[in-house]
Amino acid sequence: MKGNNLLPLSCCSCFQHGQYLGNIDKELLSNLEKLNNVIGKAQGFYHYDRKDTFTAWLGFSFVFNSTYHKGTINFVGAVPILNKTRDISVIGGTGDFFMHRGIATISMDAFEGAVYFRLLVDINFYECW
Repeated sequence: MKGNNLLPLSCCSCFQHGQYLGNIDKELLSNLEKLNNVIGKAQGFYHYDRKDTFTAWLGFSFVFNSTYHKGTINFVGAVPILNKTRDISVIGGTGDFFMHRGIATISMDAFEGAVYFRLLVDINFYECW
């Protein structure tokens, strides 16, 4: 899973600075055109951390249990949601992704204010065991 592996991540919430902690529990798709191509789950949480714009702090994992990959990839970082692209840290993993580290470039695929957003994630590992 190096470069050009875009995975969608969807979240729903209400924008309430400092008062809202949202959870992420969505299916990961390897291709948006094939919605039945589930390769894992995204699980974690986020909260909006600014009053003046949509910015979130994320902590989540991609959980894989398929014939191709087994294990998790862990992410953490602050994300200015309205930016076209932004980077978030890959801080580790388990199974096939044991001790992996790197950068995930996140781009907005769909956005509906405080109600819904969908992200594409391009993962680049720089340290693998």
